Amino acid sequence: HTGFSRHESCARVFVERIDIRGNVRTLDKVVRREMQLVEGDPFSRTKLAKSEQGIKDLGFFEGVKVTPSQGSAPDKTVVDIEVAEQSTGELSIGAGFSTQDGPLADLRIRERNLLGKGQQLEFATTVAGKKTEFDVSFTEPYFLDRDFSAGIDLFHVTRDLQTESSYDQRRTGGALRFGYPLSEKWRQALSYSIESNEIENVDVNASRFIRDQEGERITSAVAQRLTYDSRDSMLFPTSGLIGWFDTEVAGLGGDAHYISGKLGASYYYPIMDNWILNV
Repeated sequence: HTGFSRHESCARVFVERIDIRGNVRTLDKVVRREMQLVEGDPFSRTKLAKSEQGIKDLGFFEGVKVTPSQGSAPDKTVVDIEVAEQSTGELSIGAGFSTQDGPLADLRIRERNLLGKGQQLEFATTVAGKKTEFDVSFTEPYFLDRDFSAGIDLFHVTRDLQTESSYDQRRTGGALRFGYPLSEKWRQALSYSIESNEIENVDVNASRFIRDQEGERITSAVAQRLTYDSRDSMLFPTSGLIGWFDTEVAGLGGDAHYISGKLGASYYYPIMDNWILNV
């Protein structure tokens, strides 16, 4: 006699263990936090597939394979995760000439998996005859080991606009960012930014409008972004929708007062093999 009884075929299977191999640099917890299954959970192939896609969307691995195997008992399964790491650092160096800013050189360094912790660090600078810019950005995607992202941005820009507009400009500022999920497809992001915008060396022959802007102005603003994301992949989407609604309010101190709103969406639809329509 072969086969299973009705009771045996309906028995639930639980995750006994999750094994990760191939992550020489990336910490285990960076991979595990993308799993929708943990040890002791009822096994689900749907959650297993979503977990595999989540690991791929990290962009840290050139290959990801998640397979279940028999555990130490018939009602237990072991989830094997095999990854192949790839370079996550980027270095860009450029030089050129701009009719607006003159000769220029730029340098950009970005690390998407800092110290194997999944953190992102970026530094960029542009030095030109009439422009100098520095940008630094850092993001911790799982602040305090929770699905709560936190980040900081800093920038400093100086521009010589004497030829075009008869003044020089200096902008310095930064922002603090936070993000957290509302549900599987909805996410909320909040930020606070402050910026100093200084107009100086205004030519005596400049227009009255420009002369009235001379001096320093502070912009202090809070913003939020509500995002809906049903794409099948963050890196290479073939179907689904991502939509967002942004609002920003300035006036918490400072000199600027305004309210702005932005609404956008991007839709992906497969029309045939290897062809995706994006609107």
